Amino acid sequence: MARRQKTSWLLRHMSRLRTSFIDKIFRPVKKYLAGNKLVVFVLLLLITFTVISLAALVPGIHVFEGNLIVEEMSFTYAEQQPKLFLQTIRHISNLESQGIQALTFTGKFTSPSAPQLNQLDTLTIELTDSTSRFIIIPVNSPETSEIDINELRLQPNTKVMGLSYDSYRKRLAFSLQPQPTPELGNRENIFKIYLGEQPLKIFLEGYKLPGVNLPENPDEQAQLELNVNPDNKELNLKITQDNTISLTVSKPPEENEQQWFHGRIATKDVKFQRLLRSGDIRDDLAISTILEGKVRMAEQEREIQKNQFLMSEKPDVPLNIELIRHLQIVPKKGLEVRFSGKTQQLKIGLDKDFPVSTIQGSQLDGILPRDAIIAIFSFAAGTITSLLSYVIENVSKSTSN
Repeated sequence: MARRQKTSWLLRHMSRLRTSFIDKIFRPVKKYLAGNKLVVFVLLLLITFTVISLAALVPGIHVFEGNLIVEEMSFTYAEQQPKLFLQTIRHISNLESQGIQALTFTGKFTSPSAPQLNQLDTLTIELTDSTSRFIIIPVNSPETSEIDINELRLQPNTKVMGLSYDSYRKRLAFSLQPQPTPELGNRENIFKIYLGEQPLKIFLEGYKLPGVNLPENPDEQAQLELNVNPDNKELNLKITQDNTISLTVSKPPEENEQQWFHGRIATKDVKFQRLLRSGDIRDDLAISTILEGKVRMAEQEREIQKNQFLMSEKPDVPLNIELIRHLQIVPKKGLEVRFSGKTQQLKIGLDKDFPVSTIQGSQLDGILPRDAIIAIFSFAAGTITSLLSYVIENVSKSTSN
């Protein structure tokens, strides 16, 4: 009990000492300010201009936009509803898919290496592993191909990797990597293909044909070739696992034709680069796939040259691109992508660790024009200097008196 009373007395005593010390320090200041209203006004101005100057210096998060031409890009679809990604692509001369897949054809079949197929009118094909693949080409001239892509819809959280267009080969390629979501589970990305009326040639590798007794082949990856006059004019590929797809057109897209890609795709993890792999993950080397373009943020614009990286304030974190507004093929160049997002800083350079150009906006950017911010900052800096000189001079005179 005595110890508790002693502790309580000690705390009260320390509180009185602290109050007395504060009064000794601030009472003269309070008395001085009470008698010098002009100094109080000057101090308020000083605080105001200091806050404005800090707001003009402290970085803020701003909307940015860009227009790039790239060789290759990757992104993850970030909305909760299926989204149209690819629309009508006509005259496919070669369609290839690699990965686990199941598909069914109906019609008349012929095969020089598997005559058992000649008696069938329905054929189910199972591609059994990640290296399995099928190729579909027209039997007749590729120029008269009737194979069309009707549409491809992306399910939520699907990764589109290695999206590229080879102008020389007239080939579009990409990989789909469906990722399950807690709310929706693992849903199917539906790739709708129109097969046409003409006979088709199909090549298979790494396959099984349920219900068909084929002679055993010691080479499990041996290619099977067969022809089909299809009765089912549409083929719907249900992509639930990683698949790599490439399609070659007999004619390159024209500028006045309907675009292959549907716009306004909500995205995350957008990358304009590819990895050079050596077999050891520690030796993987990131290569920029940007050919040219521009980015703009906070009324500042920068050009991006070939092989330069476009980065956020953290080079290893993907730039926060939230929307791909427009995506199209540019003949003899690559893919044109227009995008927008939000970030604090944009960095540009040939090396991720040594950017040569930076765009950064302050807290005032977006509220006031940049010229106005520069003028206000310059005025505030000069005013703060003058006000500080005035306050110091008056306090010195008061102290001497």
